Amino acid sequence: MHKQLSIAWILILPLLISNSLFGQTSFTPNCDPTGNWILFANYDGGNLNIVVDQNIPNLKIGICTYEPVNVTFSGPFVNTVTEVLYAGFNSAQNNNNCSFPITTSSFTGINPAILTVNVAPPVTIISPPNPNYFNIPNGWNNGIICLYSCNVAANQGGCNTVDQVLAYFQNQFGGVLRGLNVQYPCWDSGTNYTVSAQTGNCCGACVPDAVSVNQTVCNDQFPYAWNGLTFNGPGTQSVTLTNASGCDSVVTLDLAVSQNSIGTDIQSACESYTWIDGNTYTSSTNTPVYTIVGGNVNGCDSTVNLNLTINQASSNTIDINSCGPYFAANGQTYTESANFSYIIQNTNGCDSTITVNLTISPTPTAAFSSSPALLEFGMTEIQMIDQSVGQISSWNWTYTSANGAIQTSTLQNPLFTIPSNTSGNQTFQLVVSTDQGCTNEITSILNIIEDAALYIPNTFSPDGNAFNNVFKVEGRNIDPNRFELTIYNRWGELIFTSLDPAVGWDGAVANKGVAPIGTYTYQVSYRFVNSNESETVNGHLNLIR
Repeated sequence: MHKQLSIAWILILPLLISNSLFGQTSFTPNCDPTGNWILFANYDGGNLNIVVDQNIPNLKIGICTYEPVNVTFSGPFVNTVTEVLYAGFNSAQNNNNCSFPITTSSFTGINPAILTVNVAPPVTIISPPNPNYFNIPNGWNNGIICLYSCNVAANQGGCNTVDQVLAYFQNQFGGVLRGLNVQYPCWDSGTNYTVSAQTGNCCGACVPDAVSVNQTVCNDQFPYAWNGLTFNGPGTQSVTLTNASGCDSVVTLDLAVSQNSIGTDIQSACESYTWIDGNTYTSSTNTPVYTIVGGNVNGCDSTVNLNLTINQASSNTIDINSCGPYFAANGQTYTESANFSYIIQNTNGCDSTITVNLTISPTPTAAFSSSPALLEFGMTEIQMIDQSVGQISSWNWTYTSANGAIQTSTLQNPLFTIPSNTSGNQTFQLVVSTDQGCTNEITSILNIIEDAALYIPNTFSPDGNAFNNVFKVEGRNIDPNRFELTIYNRWGELIFTSLDPAVGWDGAVANKGVAPIGTYTYQVSYRFVNSNESETVNGHLNLIR
């Protein structure tokens, strides 16, 4: 029956052409994978299962067959379909090669309100004659009835050409063709035709697209060949290629150049340095060069120049004379003469070995007493008696009277003249030195007023013998109600207090036992009984054993 129908068409075509052929035109569809309508076309019809598996805005579906088709719509986005248009012969003669008892097409799974069925609507493009078939037109020119071939130049066996059918649906739908499914035999019930699978399949109809490509190459890659083009430097050129859909694609390459990077690696090291070239350098240099292939951000070579400074370790020997204990830069405290070495960083950051020849000399202890021990108003002289300990080589005495008059002496036991009618605090200071340059000093204060006297010693030796075992203030007419003696150690801690001039310090610390030898600080607050003002005296004392 199929072939008989084709013969009938061939017999009447000359008449139809003579009545309706006003001119031959053609139609090229705008096929775009982002379009909004899809066409399913064949000759025999059958069971067409359309699955709407994509959410496509304003999706329209066209169907074109000669024999009846049973269309079933399904899928998660079937409700997004806005229009279904059937155009074909839709035979009422039960001309059915697909073996199901329907005489006209049926449509299920969609809202009937969006369905339109047009039986053999007029064509808008007249098919030209086919010279291989004795001037018979390639396609049926009297209406849209069916489509099963993409070949516009071939005889369609009674159906329309693809450009006739697409021009009709394009005129009805507007928008842009998204995909076209064309086949000759029946659609069968066991096959699902998804919307997504039709995208981009447009029967060879193409619209050239344009693509711009930006690319960067290295300056040593010229001449640069790309898709048949040759670049001798940076610039822009275009070439027509075939895209994945088999359509023309005009590709424009904008080619930029990345220069090879040139940099300097500034380094400093002690003694030696191993660089990225694998070589070890022991002296300063600025000549090594190394190329890192593909090392910069654009994959081009990077040339690096080494600017290297090699610093050397150093050593030094120093002689140090210390009076008493010596705290060295290595964190150690030395109490005896010694030779030692330690390492520190020099000004270049390298090791510096310091060798020390250390000589520790004993520090003398200054001490003295006086004769008389107490000064009374009207006395004219006082003898200072040296009691210092150590290898003393010089003595320097300073006597400062209450009115500021100063007397000095370098004798070991000098005799000082007391100015007539003097009173108040008389300060005596002794500085002793050894041949090694070690010094120590001590100060004592005697207070002279009429019929009163005060003497503060500077040394005592609580060693248990019969002499000088207690440090206390001596004097005459000291008010016992206006007296206080306090003793402090070298860290400023209070270790002894007395409110009685007759009670002194025996060299012991409460709950700690005997105090070590050394220098301590005292403070004496007192008032004489015939005076209205209190005095405060601060000084140092030596504890020796």
